[in-house]
Amino acid sequence: MNAVSGPAGFEPARHITTMMRNPLRFLREWIPVVVLILCVPREARAAGVESGDAIKQIAPEAIRGHMAFLADDLLEGRGTGTRGYDIAASYVAAQFAALGLEPAGASGGYFQPVPFRRADLVESAASATLLGPGGTQKLTYGTDFIYSKDPVHEATRLEAPLVYVGYGVTAPEFNYDDYAGIDVRGKVIVYLRGAPPRFPHNELAYYADSDVKYRNAVERGAVGALSLRTPRAASRFSWKRVALNNHVPGMYWMAPDGRVAGAFPEIQVTGVLSESGAAKVFAHAPHTLDEIFQAAEKSRPLAFDLAYSGRFQRKTRHSQVQSSNVAGLLPGWDPHLKSEVVVVSAHLDHLGIGAPADGDSIYNGAYDNASGVAIMLELAKALRSLTRPPRRSILFLAVTGEEKGLLGSEYYAEYPTVPLENLVADLNLDMFLMLHPFLDVIAFGSEHSTLDRSVHRAARDLHVRVTPDPEPEETIFVRSDQYSFVKKGIPSVFLVGGHDAGDRSDHGREVDDAWERDLYHSQKDDMNQHIDFDAGARFARLNFVLLLDVANDQKRPQWNAGDFFGQRFGRSRTP
Repeated sequence: MNAVSGPAGFEPARHITTMMRNPLRFLREWIPVVVLILCVPREARAAGVESGDAIKQIAPEAIRGHMAFLADDLLEGRGTGTRGYDIAASYVAAQFAALGLEPAGASGGYFQPVPFRRADLVESAASATLLGPGGTQKLTYGTDFIYSKDPVHEATRLEAPLVYVGYGVTAPEFNYDDYAGIDVRGKVIVYLRGAPPRFPHNELAYYADSDVKYRNAVERGAVGALSLRTPRAASRFSWKRVALNNHVPGMYWMAPDGRVAGAFPEIQVTGVLSESGAAKVFAHAPHTLDEIFQAAEKSRPLAFDLAYSGRFQRKTRHSQVQSSNVAGLLPGWDPHLKSEVVVVSAHLDHLGIGAPADGDSIYNGAYDNASGVAIMLELAKALRSLTRPPRRSILFLAVTGEEKGLLGSEYYAEYPTVPLENLVADLNLDMFLMLHPFLDVIAFGSEHSTLDRSVHRAARDLHVRVTPDPEPEETIFVRSDQYSFVKKGIPSVFLVGGHDAGDRSDHGREVDDAWERDLYHSQKDDMNQHIDFDAGARFARLNFVLLLDVANDQKRPQWNAGDFFGQRFGRSRTP
């Protein structure tokens, strides 16, 4: 974007044509820019600058440039603990240094090394056999089932009965228990992903977390866990893609005492059953698959012993690797508030190199999540252009290991480089899809805290509609890095684009769903796909206005009274 004439790449003839053919779209795109140039928000006046001047630093071409480098084949998919990821981390650190951000990693630098145990599944040694009616029946690895990687045991041999336990959820506050009346001691549970649909979506998200389910299973004596895919999940993400993605190594961060974080040693076998595998496991069961899916949709607990035991064998190779978070700090100006820190997070890793598909083995991760890192860098650039920074300090944090289970952000939240009690909010950036114009936003997590007011103020300033979560059953709020901060009691928000494409009501949703179905976590998420960088810049500007609002507000963000996450995680953080 140049200094006075509008966004970089502005072409008068093209925009005049757009105005004549589609005046509504023209106004939607340009009214916010005019407003930002002419109006000086309250927070910007307090800092003595016009945020409209700073916001013009956010340029579509700069987002394109950052994404093009980070998603290049040279970086080999930025897998956690790989050379390609290290190149990406060095790139982000160099950008932080060029912007004048203070090093905020470990030992006075930009990097915070994270020690990992890498786990590679030995697929040739993976086997599972059903023992029951009619004798034995071998399940085919990759077709009927896949194993997860084991961070504790390098070799497992287990024979145990199978038992179905619905969602595997125990929620006393809702008088709900999938384990009621069933004994799972010494057995392998078979469970559904997700949580009962009748739960409010906050509680649904919490109880859908696999760590919560594993902990519940361990407390009841289970020794293994195999998950089932619902018909809805199967329609959205093909089994072929699930099996392909499973070739990627697992990672688990290591505590200073050598403990493997997030591991459940008592659970000796973990994996996923395909549709064909589920049909075999549920043969001769007292209820059919259709019946259990119907019960699950009605939030009706249903548990029973299956007709089979299983004989399982799994081998995993362990090795030690290191991968770094990258942290840069923009100190605030207010002597009373500068010790308080707003985190802007974005994961830098992706899936690395996997099994070839159509001759391509590199998972470039352009949208997931070179887009978020690029937007984070543009936010830092815009803030550095202010005559005076915000009142609170801003920590820009590019984290590793998100694709392995939010590991880099979890490590940072456990071992922060600034005092944990000083972290007042997290604004997370992950996989902004630039498939169509950006007209509405979904603010995952904002409703839990006073961040909701900031989101609505920022959206109103940019004439962006805030739309509710269209699929609360997908539990997005617990599936990206903001949740690592939430679990430490820190109010957080994760903005994503809505489905309004500006032409017809269902078009944007169709486009977004098709991308998720066909390109998400595939080798085709590269720079050759459609990317609307103007939409990306507009989304970045919304995050910029939101960030200023949070960083300049006199009051730090607070959990809403009675909020589920605030009560569960935030009680000890009341200032």
